Amino acid sequence: MISKLEFQIAWRYTRAQRKSLFVSMISLFSMMGVCVGTFALVVALAATNGFEHEVTRQMIDKDSHFEVLSYHNAPISNADSLDQAIRTVTPEVVASSPFILYKVGISSKSVNDGIVIYGIDGTRSSQVVNLKDKVKWGTYTVDSILDTTGKFRPTIMLGSVLASRLKIILGDKIVLQTFQSPDDASVGGKMMQFVVAGVFETGMYEYDANLGYIGIPEAQALLGIGTGVSGIQFKIDDPWKSESIAKRVENSLGYPFYATDWKSKNGTLLKWMNYEKFIVAGIIMLIILVAAFNIISSLIMVVLQKTREIGILRSMGFSSKSILKVFMLMGSFIGVAGTLVGGSAGILLCVIQERWQVIKLPADVYMIPYFPVQIQWLDVIIIFAIGNILCIAATLLPAWKASRLDPVGAIRHE
Repeated sequence: MISKLEFQIAWRYTRAQRKSLFVSMISLFSMMGVCVGTFALVVALAATNGFEHEVTRQMIDKDSHFEVLSYHNAPISNADSLDQAIRTVTPEVVASSPFILYKVGISSKSVNDGIVIYGIDGTRSSQVVNLKDKVKWGTYTVDSILDTTGKFRPTIMLGSVLASRLKIILGDKIVLQTFQSPDDASVGGKMMQFVVAGVFETGMYEYDANLGYIGIPEAQALLGIGTGVSGIQFKIDDPWKSESIAKRVENSLGYPFYATDWKSKNGTLLKWMNYEKFIVAGIIMLIILVAAFNIISSLIMVVLQKTREIGILRSMGFSSKSILKVFMLMGSFIGVAGTLVGGSAGILLCVIQERWQVIKLPADVYMIPYFPVQIQWLDVIIIFAIGNILCIAATLLPAWKASRLDPVGAIRHE
């Protein structure tokens, strides 16, 4: 237990005094170091948590939870029966939809480019992938519609960045073209004209800049794959179980089919986000560590300056244990004040950013248009605990030195 007298003496030694102004200034700078380090650590971890949460949410929202495909990109001709077989071993499936995935060339009136097209069933796909709510202009549809000449033409939905790059608006006509077969030079590419019916914006630059959606029949005709599809997309009740479920489906189906889930498709990014959090925390923790070394310096100077007073306290009945507590309390005051001020400022900044999204980011670089933050209170508690533990640990050496002073020799000290 800490007595009231020990607390008062520690507080008196910590406050700025005329005779020990320089020492008190070092203590103040130490507290500012802890404050800055805690502030930076709270903001940095909230930012990494926010980025991880936002990117993960968008991955789950914009992609299926797992997919079943065929090796060597061979078309799957029995998609319906395969779907039923998968559902028998996977009761967790909520919805499913066949799809076709392929790279094609795209041409507008003024721009030629290459994109990735998805052939989808508009109704079934909307139950698996949340694209319908992301359509910013036009209509969510892959059905044929009347063009300006009164003819029925197949439709396409494009990402907003891609539409801007192609310099097209709703109702414009574009041409999709497959590339020449590398195995047979005599087999040329096919071309098909589409009408732009919708423009979507997901908030992830890579999606908005490279994807287009058309109907499955049109994709089959363009690619010449008959009634085949590239694979089947599935949505399950808990996306975090996708890895184990995909493995179970793959083991059940066997060759030539395999399953891949959203985690494996984005494995590199997910690992990078996990490593980043620990690296950022470790680097910024050095700021608090430097502040802890300043605490050691300031307390050693206090011990040297207060040697006579320490001797008087010992002669009045203060035990070496009480002297130890006094100097440990001094470090605790610095640590608690620094972590409270810095942590509170960091939390306030994060709350403002989380609610009003004041700080914006270029979406083409960071995949999201604003600086994402998410406060995890366990992280905040750990930061406060580590900051104070480091500050208290920094007091051990000078506190031990003060507690070992000989009372008589200390009183005679000049």
